[in-house]
Amino acid sequence: MKKYYLLLLIGILFVSCSTLINQSTTTINIHSDEDVKVSVNNDTINWHTIPATIAVQRSKEDLVLTVRNDTTQKQLNIKSYLSTAFWLGNLFNGAGVIGYAVDLTNSKRYSYPSAVFIDLDNNNTSYSIVKYATWLNPVKNLLSFKISIPEGNWLYLNTGNGYGNRFGFLGISAGIEYYLTNKYCLNIDFGGLTDFMLPVPAPVDYGGSYNSSFAVYGDIQLGSDYKRMHYDVGFQFNKTSYYERETIELFPEYIDTLKYSVKQVNFGVALSTYYRISKKFNIGINYYPSFIAIQDKKAQLHYSHLLFLELIFRKEVYRNRKK
Repeated sequence: MKKYYLLLLIGILFVSCSTLINQSTTTINIHSDEDVKVSVNNDTINWHTIPATIAVQRSKEDLVLTVRNDTTQKQLNIKSYLSTAFWLGNLFNGAGVIGYAVDLTNSKRYSYPSAVFIDLDNNNTSYSIVKYATWLNPVKNLLSFKISIPEGNWLYLNTGNGYGNRFGFLGISAGIEYYLTNKYCLNIDFGGLTDFMLPVPAPVDYGGSYNSSFAVYGDIQLGSDYKRMHYDVGFQFNKTSYYERETIELFPEYIDTLKYSVKQVNFGVALSTYYRISKKFNIGINYYPSFIAIQDKKAQLHYSHLLFLELIFRKEVYRNRKK
């Protein structure tokens, strides 16, 4: 069982630091109601016609935009801030101070607003951060990579003496999301869940009899969006494992013995939804009810389910760019 905790810990540490998640550049979407052009950080050669999506280097320094039209040219300073991956990644990965210390040596911890709106007039130049707009909605051929951390897991599974509930935390999953049209997308995910008693990795000593549960799953779903909400429906399979163990103290050591275990493969439907906190960070909930169970190569009709909350970190891999 130690290998499960080791793989879990390695997986969570891998996705948690901004040094590992963030690239050295990020993109900023710029819009305006006026016919203007923009250059970045005093680059007088490359001018972008607005609207535009521009790749910029991450830095603790403000981003300098030079904005011009036929009669006016002015500058804007876009504030730099610490990214979501820096704050939330290290908060939930269990690395704590170590993760923050690593990130503090790298400019990848910084980011800029993903979308800004420029207002250029005769007296003043200003910008506003666009928290959400229709032009940020997914478009056809958009491809994203997702990594998530389940934080709140309810497993209803075969315990050997019937079916029972197991509650806990932690896991890891990864997947892709591809938009077939401007409205509908295909999702494929693979992941694992545990009933670990704490929401962060930590050493736990067991004494006497205890039990533990795990589940691995895969799904394929079709989804769509309504404003900040995203929802999916499809099919899933999962494999649940239940263990009864006993720890006996034989001073100065402990002996951990497996009393029995039950493993079962299940098939059913997948129902998911998530809320967009930002373009790169979402909070979601998944309900995976199963109706077909296979144990010892025998199939039967029986209900079980996986229900879990998750923190989702998203990275766009490809998006059609406007010319």
